[in-house]
Amino acid sequence: MGFPLPADPDFRKLCVQFWLDDIDDRLELNRFEDAELSWKEANGIYLSLPPGTGDPDLEDRIYQQRVKIDQTLSRNQ
Repeated sequence: MGFPLPADPDFRKLCVQFWLDDIDDRLELNRFEDAELSWKEANGIYLSLPPGTGDPDLEDRIYQQRVKIDQTLSRNQ
C-alpha cells in the first residue's frame, strides 16, 4: 500500500506529469499494459485535485496520452 499524496495541488500536478511522461517510456518498450497503468495513475491523481485547481493544458495532455495509447494498441493487435 502506497502512502497518501500531499494535498498540495501543484505537487499533485507534478505527479500527473511524471506519470504522463512515463507512458511514453513504456510505449517505447512495448509495455502496453504498463502504459495503461501509468495513464490510470495520472488520470486518477488529476481527478483527485480539489475543485477549482484544474489545468486545461494538463487535461489536454491526459487526453492526448489516452489517444496515443489507444492508437498504439490498435496498431499492435
